This record gives sequence, C-alpha cells and structure tokens, in this order.
Amino acid sequence: MPATDVKFGITRHAGTLIDSVETDDSVQVKELAGSNGEVARVHSYKRMTEGSVKGHGELAIVPGVGSSAVTGFDTGVTVITNVKKSESNEDFDGWEYSFKHYPTAEAVN
Repeated sequence: MPATDVKFGITRHAGTLIDSVETDDSVQVKELAGSNGEVARVHSYKRMTEGSVKGHGELAIVPGVGSSAVTGFDTGVTVITNVKKSESNEDFDGWEYSFKHYPTAEAVN
C-alpha cells in the first residue's frame, strides 16, 4: 500500500484541538421475498450519517438543527443531538457532541 493511501491526523474538521471525528453511514432496507422464498425485490430508504466529534477549547455548537463542522455534508439537514462538556482535576476541559445528517431532508421551522 503506498504511503499516500493512509492519512494521519484529523482531516474532516477544521478545529485545532480535535481529538477524534467518527462517522457511521447507514441505510434501512425493505426486502420482499418471491414465491421461492428468496429475496426478489429490495428497496433502500432513510439514508443517514451519524457521527461524533470530541475535542477541547471553545465550543459554539448547541443541540438542534445546525452544522456539524465536519466536512462532506453539502446538502440535507444536520441535527446536533447532544452536547456533553467535561471538567476534570487531572485533564483539560473537554467536550463531545453527536449529530445525525439526513442528506435528502429539508428543515422545518
């Protein structure tokens, strides 16, 4: 495997104190069996990406419809589902937030 196939560090978020970015792409599937018992028709629906970002420093993200600050989502709606902030006597202050991105949705006010 050439060295250019592997990247090191965070490339999907522009923050300077980001520990990790994780995403999970998914789709739901409805199957219809034929008369022989084998799957004859398949319909995929409800495409979405769930993800989380962990880091340190200032955080302007709040729960609700907004931007995940993760690159790669040009269309659809992103919902910040939760924001967790932490403090510890033995570590720097930190935060973590989770999001869901629906690529074909539009926001309703």
